[in-house]
Amino acid sequence: MTLQRTERAVHGDLPEETVLLDVDSGTAVRLNTTGAWIWDQLEQPRRVADLAAGLAKRFEIDETRALGDVVAFAREMSRRELLAVS
Repeated sequence: MTLQRTERAVHGDLPEETVLLDVDSGTAVRLNTTGAWIWDQLEQPRRVADLAAGLAKRFEIDETRALGDVVAFAREMSRRELLAVS
């Protein structure tokens, strides 16, 4: 499974947080540290497994937990139509 940003999402980095803006609805979404890291990795389409491996390494967590975090992020952001899943 591959994740890709959609064109309706723009982001801004503020001190200590990343915020996504859905340009179609005008809704803002604050990302936690994990979500911000995942979003940054998605400048190019990325496979979920690769994101999970990188997340586990970056935050020194178990890969199973990292995979769960990536999948949860993907579900929420695709529900909001800010990510495309293929």
